[in-house]
Amino acid sequence: MPTDTFFNLPEAKRHRLVEIAIEEFAANDYESASISRIVERAGIAKGSVYQYFADKQELYQYLL
Repeated sequence: MPTDTFFNLPEAKRHRLVEIAIEEFAANDYESASISRIVERAGIAKGSVYQYFADKQELYQYLL
């Protein structure tokens, strides 16, 4: 489950991150999907994702 920090983001920023993550996981299998590519496209620091989600698996499960 995402942290409160994720839910405190502006709605547009949350939506953009989710959309980019969905695209990344749709284009790549789980092992090949990259947090680095997600954050690069979203224009955020990699550490920010880990403030929102514990790891890639938690992000993936949230998207499901």
